[in-house]
Amino acid sequence: MSVIPMIQPSRMAVTSASSTKRSIFSEPSVNLRSRDKDLVNMEPTLDENLKQDYISTMYLHPSPIAKGTTAESWTRNNRTIRSAFRPSTNEIAVFVAGKKAAEEFPVKQQATNLDNTIFLCQPSIPKSRIPFITEMFDVFSNATNKNPYTAAFIYRENYDLYLKGIKKYYGQLHESVRNNMETDDTQSISKELQIIKDVHAIWQLTEYMFLTSDDEKPLALLLSKWLEIHEFDALVDRAKDLSKQRSKIKDPDFWPYVNRCILRGMRNNVLYIVDEALREEESDEVADALAELLRLLRGIPSLETMIRDSNLNQRHFKWQQECKKFAKSPALKHLGNEAATTIKILLGDLDAIFEQTDSWKDAMAAIILYTDPDRPRQEIGPTLDLCVSKYLTGKEITLVDRIKIAIFQMDAIKAVRYCSSFDDPWLVAHLTDVLHQHGFLDPVGLTLQDLTSSGLETNIRDFFIISYAQSLISDPDLWEVIAGYLLRCGRTGRTMLSTWICHVPLDSPEKAIKVLEFCKNNNLLDSLQSINRVIGVEQEKLGRYDMAIQHFIASKDNDRVAKVVDNLMRKLLKEGTLDLDESLGSLTGQKVHNEHVEFLRLYGKFQRYRKSDKVVLAGRQLVDLLSLEKAPKKYWALLLFDALPLLESKKLIFSSADTYELMRCLEEVVGSPHMSEYLQLLPPTIATDSVSTEDRVLLLDVIRLSLAKNLARALVHEPFTGSLL
Repeated sequence: MSVIPMIQPSRMAVTSASSTKRSIFSEPSVNLRSRDKDLVNMEPTLDENLKQDYISTMYLHPSPIAKGTTAESWTRNNRTIRSAFRPSTNEIAVFVAGKKAAEEFPVKQQATNLDNTIFLCQPSIPKSRIPFITEMFDVFSNATNKNPYTAAFIYRENYDLYLKGIKKYYGQLHESVRNNMETDDTQSISKELQIIKDVHAIWQLTEYMFLTSDDEKPLALLLSKWLEIHEFDALVDRAKDLSKQRSKIKDPDFWPYVNRCILRGMRNNVLYIVDEALREEESDEVADALAELLRLLRGIPSLETMIRDSNLNQRHFKWQQECKKFAKSPALKHLGNEAATTIKILLGDLDAIFEQTDSWKDAMAAIILYTDPDRPRQEIGPTLDLCVSKYLTGKEITLVDRIKIAIFQMDAIKAVRYCSSFDDPWLVAHLTDVLHQHGFLDPVGLTLQDLTSSGLETNIRDFFIISYAQSLISDPDLWEVIAGYLLRCGRTGRTMLSTWICHVPLDSPEKAIKVLEFCKNNNLLDSLQSINRVIGVEQEKLGRYDMAIQHFIASKDNDRVAKVVDNLMRKLLKEGTLDLDESLGSLTGQKVHNEHVEFLRLYGKFQRYRKSDKVVLAGRQLVDLLSLEKAPKKYWALLLFDALPLLESKKLIFSSADTYELMRCLEEVVGSPHMSEYLQLLPPTIATDSVSTEDRVLLLDVIRLSLAKNLARALVHEPFTGSLL
């Protein structure tokens, strides 16, 4: 779990958040419950039967109060705690909400920084889950690019990939538990294992009920398969113990094991164990009875016996008649009373089925399998209600059972509602996506209070996928996964994506490039500009001015470009050794359409000409900067002072027209209300910081005098204006 202290939270963040009950944290360091009432104000919002699974505990590190301090003493210590929970991201904000006045407290109290801190807590993502998250996102992205109505087979393949990924992750967790029996991580891994185990069962049950038609496979057989996969643990141990016995039929666990296997339709398992007992049996009467029982057991509804034709019901009726005949046969008495119970189960006797199992799922599967193995999915409701009322009346129904019952009822909306309270947001997000894609969730009939109150335009599918994406935000390495989910959630997802992606930590150049490319490829123009601006600021701090300018130009932030140019000019004027070509770096050979960069290039060119004694070229470059107004006006005074050595040169460089243009620029500087600011940009070689503004103004007279002299010379003898090459 990650805990982030947030100093000076916004008032809106504190007042607008709502509280709810949800168990997402480990053991608390402070007992937040008094004997009379909770200090954390929380209003129940869930069904009464589910409350106990959703009592919130919180763990803060560091804690505002020392570990072990009770809630009563915390109150006496002059502090009241409050919390606000955000279900969509599994975050909870905990803060000191109030303190008594000092005069009301018997002992003088000192305020601490913790009193002014909001602790934003969020459960961290287990490292073992990261590969599962990324692999399942790849499946999700492929699935959402397919239309299940025009490419149903391809979409079904993606659903199977979900199931394959769940199985793979479950196997990895199971192996981790086995290899870490005595480590501190065992508890957390075991909890994760149980979560994925439930996800596996719910996911496969959804496939059998919603995505598999009656024409493909009968539900009775699929339920038997489902129970064999997900409720098989105890039977495995019994089978191992029985296989070691020499006289299996005399073992007290033999018939209970046979009956449990029959209840779950585990035909091959029961055939194996009965055949083994037959091979070991020495009594001829018992052996004959076992042989007849074995013959009947081969008729248990299965893929081998249930040939989908018009005679299916007739064959099942004939098989049950044979079972009834054996039930009245004297041979059955040689196997004992428990064997009679076995035959009753095969006949679909409700009392026998209820007597042999304590599970509503086992009972329902057995009733369907042995009374009507070809029953359509839509007609199992009465049997489901019978089994649920028989086993769960007066008992607390777990959330996982509620989800399974809703799926058996083929009530997609109810299933999604219960899944939204499940410990793992992955399940509800992807299950809702699949049900939505296959048309089981009617967007017209679904409204979410959270969406309505917030004014968001989205459907239930997008809501849960966005919530799942938000739950991953605590791990910045998953930014591509988060962005991919948000991108596939319509206008609301794109809006959140464009805001959130600007806050992705750019901790490497490669990552920065990938984020920029993602924004560009997905037309997130505002985000692209914002991220470029952030990168530009960082590059400028590192002295990479060319890269900073590139990113500021990409962000269309002309003011930032101007600021970088100004900083470079100040550095050049102050130090006098700055190489503008080197500073511009990669910009030198590119066509960058920006007036500030263009000025810097041309000014650097002027400096090169002057240093290499190409004074005529330098003079022409300087005149172009001023006459074509490629130089910002604030640098005109600087350029005029740069012209002084050229004006004083023995060689006539500026023509009369050039001189008139320089005079015009001088008068614009003198007449500008910002003249004093322009004169502050002069290099130390002309005017040091100690020179006053008035003295700087007087220096302009030197330029005026030089221009007058040059004009007189130019009027007598114009300089050569031909090719300078």
